[in-house]
Formats: sequence, structure tokens, C-alpha cells
Amino acid sequence: MISITGVPGSGKTHLSSMLRERGFQVSDLNEIARVHGCLVDDAVDIQCMRSVISSINPKIGEAHYSHLLTGDAIIIMTASEEVLRKRLNERGYSNLKIEENIDALLSDSIFYESLDRVPGNRIMIVNTTNGLSAEEFQKISEFIKRFTIG
Repeated sequence: MISITGVPGSGKTHLSSMLRERGFQVSDLNEIARVHGCLVDDAVDIQCMRSVISSINPKIGEAHYSHLLTGDAIIIMTASEEVLRKRLNERGYSNLKIEENIDALLSDSIFYESLDRVPGNRIMIVNTTNGLSAEEFQKISEFIKRFTIG
């Protein structure tokens, strides 16, 4: 599986929609977690999801925790602190949740957790501060194809 991950507001869902429009099969891992009983008090049970993922084997999975699952490569979506704050405010996030997500962004925790699971050359970081250009999307598509063909 190719994981699309990042803090809320980083562009995961937008990228996933763009990929679907171009024929890629992208699974919403939050929906899979709900359907398969992997939610405990609104938190995802990672062990449960690992088991489910190994049985359904999605090609591409999108969720803020997808990098914690078994996979072939990881795409980390990111944005500047200022843009992320704006996006989360527009979504109605509490100040506490915004600060938690900014902390995760600034500490690069997703990147370091990803390195625990795949080599660095299987991690792509995509900055959506200024949106996602056609050229950037092409690079993402090529990255995905590199790890899904065969």
C-alpha cells in the first residue's frame, strides 16, 4: 500500500480526490476503520487496522495515521504553519487541536515515524502551502506508479 498521510488540513483528501479523478484506486482508511470496527472512542486501533489492511490490501490508503500501517511507500502532505492554522480554523478546530497539529507538523513526527517503517527513498514530502501544481501532481503520480506497478 502507498500511504497518503499528514496532519489535518495538509491536503490528503484533496490529493486523494485528484488521484481518483485520474483513475487511481484510493481507499479512505477512516471509512474502512469504521466498517471493520477499528474505532475505539473515536481513536483508530492501529493493530486492528493492520490486520484489516493485510486482508483487503488496498493500493493507496489515505488517513492521518496511514504511515503507521504496513506499506510500500509514504506520501507526507504538509503546509506552512500559517496556512495550516488558517485551514484548521476554517474547519472549526479548537485552539488545543490546532496546537497539537502544529506541534506534530513542526516536530516532523510523521516523517520520523515513517522512517521507522520504510527507507527514506520511499518517502515523498508534498508541500501544499501554495496548492498543488500539475507538475507536482505528475511527480506524485510517478512516485505512486514506481511502487504499485508489478
